[in-house]
Amino acid sequence: MTSRQPRDIYDETLAVFDRSRGFEPLTTPEVADALDANRRTVYKRLRKLVDRGALETKETGSNARVWWRPPTEAPTDSNAATERQRDLEQRSRVMESVTDGMAIADADGEYLYVNETHAELYGYDDAEILLGEHWHVCYGEDELARFEEEIIPTLYEEGAWRGEALGRRQDGTTFPQDLSLTVADDGGIICVVRDITERKEQERQLREANEFNEELVENAPFGMFRLDEDLRITYENPRAEEIIGLPEETDSSDALGADISKLPPIVETGQAEMFHRLQEGETIEFEFPFQSIYGKEAYFTGRAVPLYRDGDFDGAILMATDISERRQYERQLREANEFNEELVENAPFGMFRLDEDLRITYENPRAEEIIGLPAEKDSSDAIGMDISELPPIVETGQAEMFHRLAEGETIEFEFPFESIYGKEAYFTGRAVPLYRDGDFDGAILMAIDISERRQYERELERQREQLAALDELNDVVRGITEAVIDQSTRDEIERVVCEQLAASDSYRLAWMGAADSGLQLDPRVEAGVDGYLDELALSADPDGAPGHGPTADAIRTQEIQIAQNVREDPALRADAREFGYRSSAVIPIVHQGMLYGVLGVCSERAEAFAEKERAVVGQLGDVVGHAIAAVDRKRALMSDEVIELEIRVPNLLASRDRATDGTVTIDRVTPMGDDEYLLYGTATDDAMAVIHALGEQRPDWRDVRPFDETGDEVRFEQHLSDPPMTSIVAEYGGNFKTGRIEDSVYSATIQFPPETNVRRVIDRIQETYLDVRIVSQRHVARDEPPSPHILNALAENLTERQRTALEAGYFGGFFEWPRHRSGEEVAQSLGVGASTFHQHVRKAERKLLDVVFAEL
Repeated sequence: MTSRQPRDIYDETLAVFDRSRGFEPLTTPEVADALDANRRTVYKRLRKLVDRGALETKETGSNARVWWRPPTEAPTDSNAATERQRDLEQRSRVMESVTDGMAIADADGEYLYVNETHAELYGYDDAEILLGEHWHVCYGEDELARFEEEIIPTLYEEGAWRGEALGRRQDGTTFPQDLSLTVADDGGIICVVRDITERKEQERQLREANEFNEELVENAPFGMFRLDEDLRITYENPRAEEIIGLPEETDSSDALGADISKLPPIVETGQAEMFHRLQEGETIEFEFPFQSIYGKEAYFTGRAVPLYRDGDFDGAILMATDISERRQYERQLREANEFNEELVENAPFGMFRLDEDLRITYENPRAEEIIGLPAEKDSSDAIGMDISELPPIVETGQAEMFHRLAEGETIEFEFPFESIYGKEAYFTGRAVPLYRDGDFDGAILMAIDISERRQYERELERQREQLAALDELNDVVRGITEAVIDQSTRDEIERVVCEQLAASDSYRLAWMGAADSGLQLDPRVEAGVDGYLDELALSADPDGAPGHGPTADAIRTQEIQIAQNVREDPALRADAREFGYRSSAVIPIVHQGMLYGVLGVCSERAEAFAEKERAVVGQLGDVVGHAIAAVDRKRALMSDEVIELEIRVPNLLASRDRATDGTVTIDRVTPMGDDEYLLYGTATDDAMAVIHALGEQRPDWRDVRPFDETGDEVRFEQHLSDPPMTSIVAEYGGNFKTGRIEDSVYSATIQFPPETNVRRVIDRIQETYLDVRIVSQRHVARDEPPSPHILNALAENLTERQRTALEAGYFGGFFEWPRHRSGEEVAQSLGVGASTFHQHVRKAERKLLDVVFAEL
């Protein structure tokens, strides 16, 4: 902003009258125009000149007034005025060059002069605005009261005053200031102002930093000592006083003022020289035993850092911690570890240390004896291996048990065991999980070999097992005999038989195979385990694959085949270990000379199927054969049935990363033609991720549209394009009855007409989905519909498009109230216009209503 030359505003105002014709009266607007100033400001100047006697005034109307120079006013000495103006300009140039705000007020408190800095400090764009204003405009009410009570009296009593005040800017904001006031010769006031906002902020920050440092030092969890340039102790914080054992009745340590390197405890421990290295600028670290001048023993550890001021050594800060307790704990821990090592090495039982991944990291000497470690080996080959993956553990079916350790469970076990070195033992013991910082850190496994005791008990146990198995088998046979009578399909008979056998305590698993053309066997059902039939060779045809073993012999001879102690048979040992059995029986299913298949039963007992048990279990061949023959007769007489196929896809998602704990239920699959389908289902909130993942991973899963979110469930519509399995099912006239996706496993029930070649369907599906598993296959009789006419109308009267529109509307939420989806939205899913969709729905409704009202 350009600085203006200062002038006497009252002389300027009087000069306007001097330029007029003598004593001619002038109005306020005339004077304001001559001065090019604000009328209000000019009016205030004129009133001041009247008060001084330099002008006279008179009202000329209700709102008008004139002003004139009185006749007695002496003419202005032009030379004196010029000299006065020159002096004022010189003083103004000096004041304008000062960086502080400066102003001069007359005896009445009105500003005669204001420099630009002063105006800017108070938020004014132009210093001239303040001319003629009272200095009160620059302060608030509370500060003005302070001026009146304290500052002004002191100013006029002493002639000057300096201190801090709180200024007020034009916009009402305030700022702290350093203010200097001086009384002028004419009674006015010379004011010098400096904004000290930044200095005040710095003072506040410094004050807070000092307070923080004081709090930090006073409450530090370690001892702090301040040393001066001569290594004399000048300060000890409270924790330092605790460490040295300062008595409570003593205000300060006797060590204050003493050279730390000359204190007896320091000299006695040989640490004196170390502290002199501080004066050479070296940071020192220390750890040594210490007995203070008050007799308290401690073990010091810490460091001392040299300090400098203006480049000169200014002492040091010493920080120390008493680690006496820690060293005591370390000694006790060391002793405890030594004791534990002795205990473990000489324990009368085997001890194994497992890490967080269940890998064996240590075996004590007794453990090495139990597993039969050869004398020439320094350590077991099992070190570093996951205990749950060791072949002996896997073969005994104990692998999953060890994973419970990671869940925090202490496990107890007792099972036969054959080590990797071939030594047989019978383990009993427990495993305890270990934790570090709250995280699982492995486990300690303690085991005893009770083989000798078990050997004495084995014979008695075998006898008890045989008697118990025989009693249980009689009950199972009776239960199966009763159950198969109530079954309507062969699938159901086979499933019930296998499930009841596998559910009994005497048997590990059961399975069935159906005799196909020739001597080929078709695997049907298994219970108790998964995958057994995948490994079983079921061909007994001499012209086909080699037919040896119990299954082939049972098919050829149609007589029960028994295999005991199968783990001693090289041909059966691998399967026996994998599926956890020791003996098996294969029973031919025969009725009136016709071979329907075979029933396989496996037991964990090595000597199962003794003579009496064999006779009872052999009866099942007759019972099941009779039941299957009855079902076949019923099927020949009744045609209102379907073939129901249960499938399972273990890994529907290519990656399990997106799997959730939620469930997806498939309610309907509606064909739209050209291998396009709409799938309707319900998913829990956390299962919608599965639907989206399928859309990303499978090209046949296209758009998904959620349309109803109620509670924690979401109903959705999924567009399928050329889905292989769905297309195959439709090709054979089948339909999806139910479907479910849970934990990335897809299971579904599919129905086919009774004459369908299901074997071919299965082959086609498995060619497409290599990981599809057939859970079961059975014949299901259709229930008698409540209204055959409505069923006929759905099947015969409606066109495919009408039925598709009706299904899409029904399962897609169109018929809900309020509607979950509009007709336009359903039509978009079907790929038709809204009017076409509504037309199909109206026609379908009319046909169904015609049937309904025809029956009323």
